[in-house]
Formats: sequence, C-alpha cells, structure tokens
Amino acid sequence: MRILILPGSDWIFGPKQYLHDVAEIIGERHDVFVWHFNLFQDKKPCLQKIGNVKLIRPWFVPSNSILLYYFVNFIPHSLFFARIVRKLNIDIVIVANLIPGLWAFTLVPKRVLKVFAFQDYFPESASAYYNNLPKTFRKIIESIALFVNKLNLKMANITFCPCHSLINLSEKMGCKRNYFLPNGVDADFFNPEKSDSKLKKRLGLSKHTLVFYGLVESWLDFETILSGIKMLKKDFPDVKLLIIGSTLTNYTRVLEKLLQDTKLTEDVVLTGYVPDELVPYYLNLGSICLMPYRTDTFSGKIRLPLKFFIYSAMGKPILSVPLPEVKKLNPKHVFFYTDAEDFARKASMIFSNEKLQKELEAYAKKFVKNFDYFNIAQECEAILEKNRF
Repeated sequence: MRILILPGSDWIFGPKQYLHDVAEIIGERHDVFVWHFNLFQDKKPCLQKIGNVKLIRPWFVPSNSILLYYFVNFIPHSLFFARIVRKLNIDIVIVANLIPGLWAFTLVPKRVLKVFAFQDYFPESASAYYNNLPKTFRKIIESIALFVNKLNLKMANITFCPCHSLINLSEKMGCKRNYFLPNGVDADFFNPEKSDSKLKKRLGLSKHTLVFYGLVESWLDFETILSGIKMLKKDFPDVKLLIIGSTLTNYTRVLEKLLQDTKLTEDVVLTGYVPDELVPYYLNLGSICLMPYRTDTFSGKIRLPLKFFIYSAMGKPILSVPLPEVKKLNPKHVFFYTDAEDFARKASMIFSNEKLQKELEAYAKKFVKNFDYFNIAQECEAILEKNRF
C-alpha cells in the first residue's frame, strides 16, 4: 500500500497525532507519506520523532495563527497535493484535518481510498483555540467547522473513530462505513520501572503526588482539582500536583493566575514541554494520574483519551471525571469523581493504601495489553486492505 496522511496538526512539532505510532509501524511494511504542516515557526511546543514515514514538505506561507495558516495556504497546498498524489501513485489518503480534507478529498483520483480520521469533535476543538475571542466569533467558527466536518464525512469512503460516540455521529453525518480504531500505547516504552529519584528530589515532590500529562488547555477543569487538593492537604500536608506538558494557546498563564488565587503556587509544579523519552520518568514521580476534562461540552463527554492508555501502561491508578467511553471499558483502576470533595475522598483512599496501589498497578498493566500499538496497527492495516480499491 502507498498511504498519504494529512494529520490534524504539525507532525513533528505539534502534540503527538492520533495515528503517529500506527503510521510508524505500518511504515515498516508499506510506503507511508505524511504531509508536514509547518505550523509552529516561532514556538515549538513539542518534538515528535519520525523513522519509517517519509515527510512531504510543501511550500507554505508562514503564519502564527493556525486558522490563518490553513486559509492562506489553501490554494498552494491543494495544487501541490493534486500533483504529488499522482506522482507518488498514492492509493490511500487518510485525512485528520478539516480544511485540508476539502481539497484532499476533492482532488484525489477516483481509484484512491478516502479515509477520514474522525479523531475529535472538530467544531468544539477548533473553537477551543479561540477562547480569548468573543463568544459570537467562536460560535461562527463552530458553525463553519461543523459544515466542513459534514462535507468531509460525506466525501470519505470510510472513517477511523477513536470512540463509539464518534462512530454514531459519523453515521448521522453521512458516512456509512465507520471503524473503531482507539488510541493505544507502546507498553514497552511506558514502563513503570523507569524511575529517577534525583528528579523527584529536584522538583520537590512527595510520595503524595498527583500527575497530569498532556496539553494544558481550556478544555481541562483544574479548578475542581485545586479545590480537592486544598481538602487533601488536611490529611496529606505534603500533597503535590505535577503538570507535565505545554500549551498551544498560552493557557498556562490562566492556570498560573488560578494557582495564585488559590494560594497553591508552591504545591504545583509546571514542567512545560518534556521530551518523549523522559515522559515515563516524570509520570513515575506520582502515585495517581488525572483526567480532569470539562464535561459541559459534547467533546468532554465523548473522550477516550490517549493519556488513559499511557497512564494504564505506567500502572497508575487514575482519577477521572465521568467519561462514558472510558466507563464502557470497565477499567478497575479508574476512579470517577463528580466534585472536589469526591476527588479528595478517592485520592485519600488511594494514598492511604499501598497494597491497593500495587494491586491497581498489576491490573492496569494487564488491562492495557489489548491496546498495544502493534495490535492497533494490525487492525488498521487489515481495514485498509479490506476497503482499498
């Protein structure tokens, strides 16, 4: 197979993409090309490694605005795409991006299988990057994104969806062949045995440390977490929160202001960007991992996030807001909280019971084996082989 992927963001300097590791594995047996959206000229919030995929680097007009970047490059990118897809004799195009999906699905030859990677509820995720703008403007972005999302789904031959809620939504929007392809994890890389006691001491952390890993953005509810930590401090005065990750929108400024207001600045460590190879060591600094999503949006209710699988591979108990897609998997190592008091009570229960922590670690490591990237890559490959023309 000769596959071209148009990712949802910058493949190298953006957050790790939905199909990043799957593409690397499939690239060992097939020709996999990835369109490199060079989005982050001034600020490089992440760094992803590449090995088995070949990058396509189109000419582009630089812009610090993600939305403006896609619009000003719409015509030059579409013209370049029309040439390159024929020159490389591509037979499968996978699109995980709204605006590029318009020109990609329109310009591919009929013999090419069109796959839409419906990795998120794009209308809400698109507007989330503009929280500093008036609500009316964000609603306009949502409406445009929804319209484009529907067009992409109608033009696609098949979709990949990381959760069942998006499969149901895709069917309603017009795509009839939808496949569940969840996020996964490299269970060998994310290993609970990777530890660094010197790092723990340097960061000033205790054995009662809570950990969050991922993009730090407005779709997270740290207010409830911080209120819960204040309650926890009554029984565990040394409790700490470690936040591992960067931001694409300067949202950390909002978080820093929140820490000042709650007088918890000394109890929370913000690492900023951490290289992939060091992430397991940072995750192992904590006893409990967090999934504090806002659930007042559609996106918040349908998440089956990548961090769930990463935390599980690290053998960590997880405190999470009620996420229906996670609940469907019935993971015994996940404890769902509904408010700050509930959060503090369940964190206290885990902190106080080392035997329980060890039992949950063993369970989590066994649970996540079904979601190893090699298994998911095999499933992805089988779906593509079955559907290609």
